[in-house]
Amino acid sequence: MKQIIEFAPAKINLSLQVRGQRDDGYHLLKSLVVFANAGDRVFIEPSSGFSLEVTGPFGDCLPGCLPGISDDEGNNHKASNPEDNLVIKAGRKLQKLLGVDKGAAITLEKNLPVSSGIGGGSADAAAVIRGLLGLWDIDPKRLGDSLNNLALEVGADVPVCLRGKCSWMEGVGEILKPGPQLPGFFCVLVNPGCPVSTPQIFKELNGQFSQAVIEPEEVCSLPDLLHYLNAAGNDLANPAKRLEPLIADSLKALEDQQDCLFAGMSGSGATCYGLYKDIVAAKMAAAAIKQNNKNWWVQPAELNSL
Repeated sequence: MKQIIEFAPAKINLSLQVRGQRDDGYHLLKSLVVFANAGDRVFIEPSSGFSLEVTGPFGDCLPGCLPGISDDEGNNHKASNPEDNLVIKAGRKLQKLLGVDKGAAITLEKNLPVSSGIGGGSADAAAVIRGLLGLWDIDPKRLGDSLNNLALEVGADVPVCLRGKCSWMEGVGEILKPGPQLPGFFCVLVNPGCPVSTPQIFKELNGQFSQAVIEPEEVCSLPDLLHYLNAAGNDLANPAKRLEPLIADSLKALEDQQDCLFAGMSGSGATCYGLYKDIVAAKMAAAAIKQNNKNWWVQPAELNSL
């Protein structure tokens, strides 16, 4: 039986500026996004309908997930209502767009913490879209802009996750352009185990929008990148820290590491990241942080540079 395996990498917002708000309430963002070599995995096989099984260390943390549930067709999965999961939502929307009656049996290996600001659900949905196109032998180029529009309907971060490369993300997530060519570098991801509410964080922001910061050059040196990140920052970090002090603790734990070049929060949190020149420094920092915070999720990773 044909099986498609797709990697769903963690999405890291190196910067995140909130530039304004639309009349419909959606906020206008500008973010420099990269992807890590840590993430979830999605396994997709042919099926007459859609089914979802969730495994992995964070499988039981998804909202509405229960172990050992079987649907009417005998498919074993953990989602008590799989239709609420972004991967099923993405699959059904793609099915409708293509006008096909094919389905898929999807297994989601959840390695990333949920509600953590690193795009886990969005990356999973994007991986399912890529995987279903492969399973159904559909050339994505023939879909044009409709594929990006579909991704945006699933979630604001899904288009950039579908692209999967260093990108500038603007608007509500629908405006994407290539990011700068960055130097090779590494990170430590830290999540203290406190899911935060994105709507609450935006409410806490209270309309405090930021001004534009000049983008770095297309080929960006490490000093220029660090200069930009210090100038742009993440506008949601201070509201998030006020709502959840553990985020401040995470940032301090990263900043206290000797070789940390920069520490920031990704997305609306609670995952924070520290940047390092090489994997040895990243692994040493991760080990030190984990030793002092045994209940935290701590993961060294390489970040893409293109």
